[in-house]
Amino acid sequence: MSIRHTFTTVVVTMGLAFVSAAPAFAHAALTGSSPSNKATVTEISEVSVTANEELLDIGKNAEGFVLTVRDSENRFYGDGCVSVDGDTASMPIALTAAGKYRVAYRIVSNDGHPIEGSYAFTFAGIDGAEPAPAFAERPECGVAQEPIPVAVPTEEPTVIAPTPSAETDTGVDLAPWIGVGGVALLGGAVWVLFRTLGRSDSEDDGS
Repeated sequence: MSIRHTFTTVVVTMGLAFVSAAPAFAHAALTGSSPSNKATVTEISEVSVTANEELLDIGKNAEGFVLTVRDSENRFYGDGCVSVDGDTASMPIALTAAGKYRVAYRIVSNDGHPIEGSYAFTFAGIDGAEPAPAFAERPECGVAQEPIPVAVPTEEPTVIAPTPSAETDTGVDLAPWIGVGGVALLGGAVWVLFRTLGRSDSEDDGS
């Protein structure tokens, strides 16, 4: 066998070996999520992400895995406890307020390769429901954290207009009657004055 033929055989063999081994070196990638990117949902109980291969299941608290949900005001939701089932990682979530939410994730494939990213979805909201617990810091599984206090709306005081009193408001304009009464009183006084003067004159004539 010639040296040239031997060299060609070695190169071809190495090339085939590289092609057959290439999938083993391919990194895992995200193939789906729930809710899906830019989706609008009316019901939600968890968020999840799915990879193209099985994820590294490293115990109850799935250390190294992170799922977070934030609203437009950077408030966090959920308890931070991630569960791994085959190629899917999930976290329970409770939401009530309508709005846009962003999911950030960090998961680890079976070969130890981390997959990170984020996506957004819109929640339609639940009318009349109590506000879901929201947190100022990213929740960590098993670590207690006080939720952000819910602001209670204050009611504007009701202003009651005073009821008109029967003594002060009869619904009748008295001004015209007061004018008529004054004229009548003045006329009566003049009549009495003339009568008195006439009587005095009569008495004087008789004397």
